[in-house]
Amino acid sequence: MRRAWPAVQRWAVTLGRYAAGAGPALWARAVGRGPGGRRATAAFLRRRMLVLPALALLALALAAAAYTDVHERSERLRHRSVPALEGLAQARTSLGLAQAQAELRLLTAPHAGEVELGETYRSRMTEAAQSLNRVAQADALSRAQEQELRVVSGLVVAYGDKIAWADRNRDSDVLRRAGVEYAEDLLSGPASTKSAVPRDPTAVLDRIRKLELQLRDENADLAAWGPLTLTAAGAALLTTALFGFVTVGTALFLRDRLRLVSLQLAAGALPVLLTPVLLAFGGAQEHDAQESLRAEVAALREVDADPGASTRIEEATDTAYARMDAANPDGWSLTAGIAVPVAGIGALACGVTLFLYGKPYPAGVTRRKRTEA
Repeated sequence: MRRAWPAVQRWAVTLGRYAAGAGPALWARAVGRGPGGRRATAAFLRRRMLVLPALALLALALAAAAYTDVHERSERLRHRSVPALEGLAQARTSLGLAQAQAELRLLTAPHAGEVELGETYRSRMTEAAQSLNRVAQADALSRAQEQELRVVSGLVVAYGDKIAWADRNRDSDVLRRAGVEYAEDLLSGPASTKSAVPRDPTAVLDRIRKLELQLRDENADLAAWGPLTLTAAGAALLTTALFGFVTVGTALFLRDRLRLVSLQLAAGALPVLLTPVLLAFGGAQEHDAQESLRAEVAALREVDADPGASTRIEEATDTAYARMDAANPDGWSLTAGIAVPVAGIGALACGVTLFLYGKPYPAGVTRRKRTEA
């Protein structure tokens, strides 16, 4: 790093000297002055009536692409990832509560085996099944994850069958205990096989936790600044600055050569200059909301299977939704849908304005006058 630093310094000095030398030349071109003197009015206006709209439309397209990428991430987070993580957390805790209820009714209660499982167990299993269905409908999983979710749903059915078998054989202590223990192994995994060595999960709860981990990792990627966003935003910033630079030079050319102050040119250029700033502000606000939403949903992994689990999960997801709603992504999307077309019209208006200014100056007449001179 120390060896590279002098090279970086030399490169920075060289770049600064080049920029300092190129600055006056660029400004001279912007205001219509060249090596041979002042440029012809007709040629200058015809060139600028194409250059200004092209730069403006390019800047708007880049700014819109950067904002769209951020907004699509917001939509995926709040409409897909959050519902999927909420459903997985609800399924995980409901299954844990169902197992606790089954053990209570069939094994540990004073009258174990003398009463049926009851509605509490059945409601927990129903909640788990419905939660897994909501995860499938959220459209947040990849094909491999969807396949894993189908495996989990099948194992949940098998788990319920084993508990039901133990309940049907509750008159026999041996069969009842064997059914509950087998179901527990299916749900949480055999205690004898648990080790510090990582391996593919086989139990229901382990599979659900793995899906939750994968979605949390995807949320972290979604909430980060994407390469498309950064590239498009950087290019939009440079293009917008170049458009403003050329527009100011064109306005000075019109003032010096034609003795007019073009309010039409200023009115057309203003929305082009403001729209990227507006979209940048909206995109930054949505990105902050994405980070807050990701942090709120990541806390779901700490929720254990206890009677208050469902309430805590709902509170966490409601807070996540509120954080995103505070950024008003729908409002920013509507604003972008209006501002970009309006700015595009302004860009075209700049070209039309310069075309009208150049009509009294035919290119052929200009060349003939030069030849005669």
